[in-house]
Amino acid sequence: MDKKKLNKKIAIIGGGITGLTTALSLQRAGFNPIVYERAKQLNEIGAGIWLQPNAMQVLEGLGLKEEIILAGNILYNMEISSPNLTPLRTSKKGHLRAENQNKTIAIHRGVLQKILHRAWAQVGDIEFGVEYTSYTEKSETTKITFKNRTAEADLVLGADGIHSKVRHSLFPEAKLRDAEQICWRGVSNYTLPKEFHHIGNEAWGKGIRFGFSRINPKQVYWFAVARKNMITDAIGISQILEMFTDFHPLVIEIVKHTENIHAAPLHDLYRLPTWHKGNICLLGDAAHATTPNMGQGACQGIEDAYYMERFLSENPCKNAFIKFEQSRRKKVDYVVNNSWKFGQMVHHPFQQKILKLILKTTPQRILEKQLSQLYALED
Repeated sequence: MDKKKLNKKIAIIGGGITGLTTALSLQRAGFNPIVYERAKQLNEIGAGIWLQPNAMQVLEGLGLKEEIILAGNILYNMEISSPNLTPLRTSKKGHLRAENQNKTIAIHRGVLQKILHRAWAQVGDIEFGVEYTSYTEKSETTKITFKNRTAEADLVLGADGIHSKVRHSLFPEAKLRDAEQICWRGVSNYTLPKEFHHIGNEAWGKGIRFGFSRINPKQVYWFAVARKNMITDAIGISQILEMFTDFHPLVIEIVKHTENIHAAPLHDLYRLPTWHKGNICLLGDAAHATTPNMGQGACQGIEDAYYMERFLSENPCKNAFIKFEQSRRKKVDYVVNNSWKFGQMVHHPFQQKILKLILKTTPQRILEKQLSQLYALED
């Protein structure tokens, strides 16, 4: 690789999952990026996350696979079920596994964040407490203005999430799309029965759904989704319990043993005409935020890291962003669009019946082919 390219100063705005994975990927390729994070310190925020095989393949390449497996829980299968947790369809083969034998790992988001940060702290720099505000293009570099200081970089990667300030600087007209749904997430201090230890489950009710999986022997990650018109703004744990009274008693027990519940409206990002401008490129949710219905939000951000490393290594810097976007658009559009459609259909009385029929009647080989395409990474 051209030494001049390796000496390029790369600034990554955002020290979350996408930002840190990108930093580790670029460092492996010989670059020396600097990560800037708005938070003043590393926070173990969030609930759980399902790292599907495409993400695990990237993380394996960074040498983190075994640590993540030890800190999380392997899922061999995903079941869509009725409220009483009777599966609508099951797969004996465990279709959450990819051809490369990477499995889906359920893990606490904060634990994953800590693993990534610890790995990055050993090889690179992250500056906390620096909040991005704007940028100025210079002849060959970009001046980055934070609230309390400035910096310069040859290339800037915006990985600052769904409410990205970098994106707003580049494309102030960009808008989020409201799914008209609320999602609650929590981590329950509860031991699941053995039959649920290695299964990710999502139960569909009338206008509501509940998903859960074990993330370690003593904790369960769960999420619940409902249409906005079904709830009040001041909903709390008692209202959530009431909402799911017709579900299996296990659902109630999981919620009851939860200390902190995070509630947020679900959005995705209207398709941007491009992800880059000049020396700046967006990654992850900043570029292509999706609703969580396919479990691919963070996974696609992790994939971005893999491809950004590849194209910055192979191409002159001016062409890398173009190649990156050309390579990623089709798959990302597929995830965003299908996740949106799925989320709307499952909360519609008639369309949910159609989804159930599709799920029950689609041949297993077709489902496996679709998942293989979703999980595949180009060499």
